[in-house]
Amino acid sequence: MSLFTALHTFGAWAEKELALLVGKAPAIEQTAASILKYVGPALQTIVTVEAGAPAGAIVGKVVADAQASLIAASSLIYDFGASPTVASVVGSVQSNLAALLAAGHVTNATSVATVTKVTTELGSLVTALGGTTPTP
Repeated sequence: MSLFTALHTFGAWAEKELALLVGKAPAIEQTAASILKYVGPALQTIVTVEAGAPAGAIVGKVVADAQASLIAASSLIYDFGASPTVASVVGSVQSNLAALLAAGHVTNATSVATVTKVTTELGSLVTALGGTTPTP
């Protein structure tokens, strides 16, 4: 299998899977947001009563981090568009990169610079290819 055939096959599979995810994203995001909105404070209260205020504060931070990560993921999926393409996916990753890195707790300056450089280079490659998946 040639490199272009492999890229085309992977690209077609990825676009199909992303289309399914985008179609289900609003329902998934709403369900997760609702769960975090109501269960998070209840869990924090229970942990505070059972284990003390410091443990409750930790649970509150974890719930807040989960909500921020959900917002970052939701933004990423929304930006893919109704019919995701390689260009729209790469563009969405680039525009949401700061939030995605924060959600992944990536704070090391070298790591952030490396990921930023890779996404920039990937964007340049997609632009050079015309924003489409290579054909065999």
